[in-house]
Parts: sequence; C-alpha cells; structure tokens
Amino acid sequence: MKLFSCISLAAAIIVASVQAAKPTLYVFGDSLSDIGTLKQLTLGLLPPSSYWQGRFSSGPVWNEYLAKLLDYNLYCKAIGGSTSDNRHSTLVDILNINIPSTQDQINFFKFTNPLYILDSTRSKDIAVLAVGPNDFFSEIDNLASGALSISSFIDTLSNTVVGQLEQLRKAGFKNFIVGNLAAIQYTPYAGQHNARALAATTTNAYNKMLAAKADAWARSAKGMGFFAIGDIGEFVEATINSPAVIQALGLTDVANPCIEGINTDSIGGLLASIMNCSKNPSCPDASLYYFFDPIHPSERVHRLFGYYSKELVTALLQGSTYNLTEANLLSLISANKLGTPAPKPVQV
Repeated sequence: MKLFSCISLAAAIIVASVQAAKPTLYVFGDSLSDIGTLKQLTLGLLPPSSYWQGRFSSGPVWNEYLAKLLDYNLYCKAIGGSTSDNRHSTLVDILNINIPSTQDQINFFKFTNPLYILDSTRSKDIAVLAVGPNDFFSEIDNLASGALSISSFIDTLSNTVVGQLEQLRKAGFKNFIVGNLAAIQYTPYAGQHNARALAATTTNAYNKMLAAKADAWARSAKGMGFFAIGDIGEFVEATINSPAVIQALGLTDVANPCIEGINTDSIGGLLASIMNCSKNPSCPDASLYYFFDPIHPSERVHRLFGYYSKELVTALLQGSTYNLTEANLLSLISANKLGTPAPKPVQV
C-alpha cells in the first residue's frame, strides 16, 4: 500500500508538472530579435552600452513583448548579423567571429533537443523564423551592379527560408510565424547608400514570393497548427507613413537615427563600428526616434510590433484574423498606453 501511494504521488506530481508547463515561443533570426546573443558571443563587446542590454535597440525587442503578452516562455537564439545560410551570403565573418546563420541556429536546436517531438506543450508552442535583411545587405553591391539579379536573390532566399520551416516542422513544431523583409527602403541606411529604390524593389518582390511559397508549403505540410506571415514589411509601411500612428506613439523623428558615427559603407563595417558609435547630440531621448541606429527600430516601435503580433497570434488560435490597419494600430496604442517610453525590463 505504501509503495502504491508513493507511485500514485509521483504520478500526480508528473501530471501536475505537465499541466503546469507553459508553452514556449522559439525564435530563430537576426538582430531584430536578438536579446543578447551577440553580446554574449563577443564577451560583451557588441553591441556596446549605448544599446540596451545587448538588444539592437534602446529597449526590449518585439519578441520579448510577444512572449510576455502570451504568457509563454521565450527561447531565442536570434543573433545580430545573422543571415539565412552562410553558404549563400558574403556576410560570413565579422570581427573574426563566425555569426551563426538561422540554419546554424536550427541545427543547434535539433542537436540539443532531439526529443522535442515528444514535448507536451508543442501543440501550443510557436516557432518564429525571421531573417533576410542581412542577406540583402551583404549582397547590396552585387544587386546594385547587376552581378546578382534580384530574381535570383529572392528565389534563393525564399527557398532557403521555406526549407528551414520544413526542417522545424519535421523537428516537431506545429505553429509557425515567418517574418518577411522589413521595408528597408525607409531606413536611414538605405538613404545613406542611395539604395531606396533598390531596397523597395527587392523587398516588395521578395515578400510576394515568400508569401506565395510559404503559403503553398503550409497548405501541403502535415500536422500543421497555424501558419502566418509576420508582416514586418507592411508594419513598417503602415506605421512610418501614418502621421496619426507616429503622433500616437509620441515619436518626433522618423528619418534620422539616434545613434550616429556609424560606418555604413558595408554591413560588416556597420557592425564593426557599432562598437565605437556615439549618441546623436540632438537625440536626448532615444524613445522619441523611429530608428535607434541606421537600421534598427527604437523601443516604442518594437513594443507596438510586439502588441500587434500578440493580437495576430490570438486571432490565429481562435481561427480568425487580425488585420494590420491604421485603426487597429491606433486602438492598440490607446488601449495599452504605448505612446510612452518602454519600461525596462519588459513589462506589459
């Protein structure tokens, strides 16, 4: 009887722990989602202290908000400088450090979690794959000169990303968000390179191709829960071109970066010189700027994208939709008081 009681108690504890286990948001990506991975890899050197706690921004980044709002754990191996696959990119070695691509990040996950397919929370877990801007930056000269055609570039990148989604599905994931390219043409970086037209053409073409290929994959893949495009491109378009949204967020500058003194002759030069960057004397409050540096958004923009992403996921879980409209964004800002500096660490 005593043995039976012990076994029953142990079983009850196991069942309770399974029931209490929180699902996890798994993020594979680049600097948009990096929560300190590159800083750890570079022993604290990059990004420097002007960036908030290893984020490529002035505060917490979007996926931290999404995990907090969903009450999910956060697994994030996203790292600044990452491309989709180093075999397809000239951005392989920066500061004598091999930056793990999203393919490397996925390989690491599969190696360290060989039994994930048996995980009790995977029906609710979400895999986020958000990569691509560094692939563009690393090939910008070849794209501009015509040495690499836009069609070839977007075909290779979209095939790589969809292939990685399939790897994650085979590893056991059921729910997916794939990020497209942000509207790079609006960044100070694109302006400094006279690359707004090239960035707009490439971004728009890639986002259409990715949507078509990823949707086709999701329709044919087995064992799927939900799938969605995390439309970073449309989010940037919808926010930066809306005076009402910009005013509601309390932003005062959508054209200039808060951080200056950065070399933008190449993406490698940009990352290397981030170590020596300085704050723009005319930027006493980074939270008032849309862009923290020539590429990355500031804390209020990240926070709004996190809240929007939460509404998107909630709708998907309920079998409905949530549209990226000015009215919805304004409602989110008003209801959650997002027109203020972001609390640090992340709070919702």
